[in-house]
Amino acid sequence: MATLNADEVSALMDAIKEGRVAEEPAPGAVSAANAAPYDLTNRDRIIRGQMPTLDAINEQIASMIGTGLAGRTRLNLKFASTPATLLKLVDFNSLLAPPTIVGVIALGTGQGLALVVLEPGLGDALLAAALGDRKVRIDDVGDARHELTSVERLVLKRLLTLLTDGMARAWAPVLPMTPELLRFESDPRLAIIGPPNEAAILTTFEVSGAMTGRLQLVIPFAAIEPVKKLLASPPRVNAVSDSRFAARLATELAQVPVEVSVALGKTRLSVRRVLELGVGDVITLDTDEGAPVPVSVEGRPKLFGQPRVVGGSHAVVLDEGLGPPAAEEPRPDPAPPRPSSRYVNKAA
Repeated sequence: MATLNADEVSALMDAIKEGRVAEEPAPGAVSAANAAPYDLTNRDRIIRGQMPTLDAINEQIASMIGTGLAGRTRLNLKFASTPATLLKLVDFNSLLAPPTIVGVIALGTGQGLALVVLEPGLGDALLAAALGDRKVRIDDVGDARHELTSVERLVLKRLLTLLTDGMARAWAPVLPMTPELLRFESDPRLAIIGPPNEAAILTTFEVSGAMTGRLQLVIPFAAIEPVKKLLASPPRVNAVSDSRFAARLATELAQVPVEVSVALGKTRLSVRRVLELGVGDVITLDTDEGAPVPVSVEGRPKLFGQPRVVGGSHAVVLDEGLGPPAAEEPRPDPAPPRPSSRYVNKAA
């Protein structure tokens, strides 16, 4: 490779400055055309995959709301949850326009706020049913929305207490919270639970039966982010069992018969020796006369005891109680075999 003199170097530098020679990128460098801008202050979160535990929680909430409202209104009402979706709060604001009824829910100390939205007509239908109307229809109510009176707010708050109570019970095994309905907002601008670009979980509950409609629940993703891994795992909402069922199951299990066997000892004999055995022959075992013998339950060693004769019958006096196999320490090797008074006679 030839070496450039001073004049050639100067001419090359001038050509580069004037743009007549393109600069070669350094090895491994990224060109501006392939670079993508990234905002470090962006609060968007990316959620990959499904959350089966979250869907199971919502199904449990729907079941409790449906049962509770059916009892309060004496109407045949059914609630069904749809799979939860992720969206930004700014995209959800379009659903808050009147005549919808918007309630603000406090999730608990340090857990933020949530929103419950009743689509047009559903809130009025629930109020009419709670006040004694058994033939209410959402179509009869219309889309016009008037301001809720103090009595209507009180009645509707009591009805939505079924939602907050269901949330507390369904979320208890995963994320303990104490939801409480704080207020109703007629102006969507006042129903703010987080920044506009904050991610939130939207759950829709479909109402069917005596009335139809949708009830929507919005929970900020930041409130459930600490248990995101649990929500993505198989459902665990039924981890808390009924104490009566557990007691009944324990009673049934206690009555199950199991096979208990005691091994007095073992030995090895050749086939020739076995064929030579006769009545009165003594077989020497590999255990000491005073050594404890293992007691097996369904073929698994669980206990140790001493052989005895009680009331003319063979028995075993237990020395060690029942314990988990992992906690058992290895027992010392038995003493060298010696003639024992235990023998087995071969039947004639």
